[in-house]
Amino acid sequence: MISVRGFLVVMLRSAFVVAFLSIPNPVVAFTGLKHWSRKALYNKIDLCTQSCYSQIIPGLYLSNARAAGDRNVLDHLKITHVLTVETRRLPKSTFIDTNISTLYIRAYDTPTTNLMPYFPMANAFIEEGLQKGNVLVHCHFGVSRSATIVIAFIMAKYKLTFEQAYAFVRQRRRFINPNPGFVNQLKQYHRMNYDVRGYQRFEAYMNVNARKHKYKIASLAAVVVGLLVPIAVLI
Repeated sequence: MISVRGFLVVMLRSAFVVAFLSIPNPVVAFTGLKHWSRKALYNKIDLCTQSCYSQIIPGLYLSNARAAGDRNVLDHLKITHVLTVETRRLPKSTFIDTNISTLYIRAYDTPTTNLMPYFPMANAFIEEGLQKGNVLVHCHFGVSRSATIVIAFIMAKYKLTFEQAYAFVRQRRRFINPNPGFVNQLKQYHRMNYDVRGYQRFEAYMNVNARKHKYKIASLAAVVVGLLVPIAVLI
């Protein structure tokens, strides 16, 4: 015999499930709720509509997309290199009449997204930027994806563990929060002595350049493989 309390619990759970399923995009909705909590907790900064950037080391900045797309911010910080880790690029108008170098890594903020193959490429881009000027690394909020890239750079540059690099970056941008998948990748990166396997690095290079050159490189690679495999079989 179910009690009145048990009945009410069942009713509330059912109502929650129905409400959740009725949301057109529950993941986005709960991300918005998460964002609201961030806004309430961190000096009421709206990471979606306000420019927000943090200097990690001299010349290296971590920001949200709003700051990265703001020409006034880019000019003020004397940015020469912009690294985007997002599902879409910044508007082309952002870099018109500038000499800013850009690197775009298409990535979702999910635990299953593998950013590790991109660490060597991102590290080289950031290091080049620091030699020539100032670098801005960003994703949408500047909390998970871009923070992961910056932490990986700090780890490799100063030979730090994930925990040490995370604490270092968090002192300068206190609301960073790489998702659990990225945290595991960063810990593995340390165990690998910051050396990503060659084929993973090549795969990342192909992914980036295929998008940059409208899949011409990927098509060329497919042609080369198509020619070499039959030859290898014949030999």
